[in-house]
Amino acid sequence: MDKKDAGMSAWSGAVGLFADDSLAWAGRAVTYSAPASSVGAAGPGGGTVDCEGHLFLPGGFGAAGEEGQPGGVPGVLLLHEYTGLGGYLFRSAAQLVRAGYAVLCADLYGTALRPTDFEQARACLRPLRDDRALLHLRARAGLDALASVPGVDAARLLAMGFSLGGGATLELVRAGAPLRGAASMYGYLSSSQTVVPGAAHCPVLVHLAGRDHVIPLRDVEPFVSEMSAASVDCRVVLHAGAAHGFCNAAYGTEYDAEASWHCPCTEARAWDDVLRFFTECLKKN
Repeated sequence: MDKKDAGMSAWSGAVGLFADDSLAWAGRAVTYSAPASSVGAAGPGGGTVDCEGHLFLPGGFGAAGEEGQPGGVPGVLLLHEYTGLGGYLFRSAAQLVRAGYAVLCADLYGTALRPTDFEQARACLRPLRDDRALLHLRARAGLDALASVPGVDAARLLAMGFSLGGGATLELVRAGAPLRGAASMYGYLSSSQTVVPGAAHCPVLVHLAGRDHVIPLRDVEPFVSEMSAASVDCRVVLHAGAAHGFCNAAYGTEYDAEASWHCPCTEARAWDDVLRFFTECLKKN
């Protein structure tokens, strides 16, 4: 894949787990700042990190407004797994771009942290996994960056994430972020953050794996109870035979009970469901 294919009509690039300098041109770079800590983030001294996401538009690198839709095109905030920004995420972005969405592959770690192996990825993951308030703030910074893109309709924003990114998506929901819908793929369900009472919580779609070594099934019932108590329109889909990472082709398809692996059939079904769900969300007032 080269730059002429930036409109994402097809994705033929490498599907890598980690950031790759050869993919730096993939999408238009969007730089923004995010809180470095959840402590004092709203006030002076909180500190920030520099983030760089990758933006993809239905018409390539032209302005989103050139699509001719009043108010701009709907946008999707796409949130990465613990391995960070890689070819696997751009492959997912292609699915959404083909459906007519502007997509920002957001940066949860910041430009100073670009893991290149699993050990580094785990080190990057821990601060966000252990501080869900910070995870929310990083995701919210990406959402605000997407909303500010010229030609993207800030009133029609959606969010989707995988694993760590799925957990971040659910933190946005809990906080009442201005979303029309949110989809989590094998994302963290439990959280130290509680649903903000009285907030306008968007509809939620959660896809889970029955053989997940990361997200325990015991977390499902408390999560469903939490969403129900907050009157969140939430649907949970369990793929009994799938494992964590079932949407990520970079993991390979060889079964390993202690690792993530790709299941193309489950991925296809889940994506069909997500695209229908997003369409339904945008049709609602």
